[in-house]
Amino acid sequence: MENDPSIIGSNTTENGTGFSRRELLKGLTSAMVATTLLGFPFLSQAEKETATQDPVIFGQFYLVSQAITEHRNISEGSSAQIYNAFYRSQPDFPAQVSKLHALVKPGQAAKDLQEVAKQNGLGELVTRIVTAWYTGTVGHGTDSILIAYKDALMYRPVSDGLIVPTYCGNGPLYFTAAPPAAAMPESMNADRFTHPSETNVVSKA
Repeated sequence: MENDPSIIGSNTTENGTGFSRRELLKGLTSAMVATTLLGFPFLSQAEKETATQDPVIFGQFYLVSQAITEHRNISEGSSAQIYNAFYRSQPDFPAQVSKLHALVKPGQAAKDLQEVAKQNGLGELVTRIVTAWYTGTVGHGTDSILIAYKDALMYRPVSDGLIVPTYCGNGPLYFTAAPPAAAMPESMNADRFTHPSETNVVSKA
């Protein structure tokens, strides 16, 4: 998309706004991305800024992620987190994403995209992106960055039958919610614990 002449055009100001078509498109796209990410309050300012400073590349990363995971309903918020983590650790990541995006074809199977990526020297990049989405982490060992736990794609195939593994039996962070209300048994009726003097006062009245 970044190299599409219909988008870049020339740097003239024939549209009468004082900005080139490319500048206008980038500004509009940046605003759209920023608005979309407002729905994800867990994002840090750095993650939002990384996504919006080059929204075209971020959009390409999101489309590439959909293609190589074959999941259309991946989170834009998680995408911003993963993109930021790669961006901070690999300066040429945006350029690599753009190259990979150029290989994506409509209706293309993930395995076919992976094969084409290998032929173009981008096989490792595909593996790292897929790993990030499925494990919820970017990187390895002590340098790894946790992006998501219960929302990692590897748990989706069994989400209808198994709880995400955790020390808590009812799922991650279950203990932070208020305990469910319990009905008081008849034997614990409040009248049984009323002080005799209180009963007398009431009867005299």
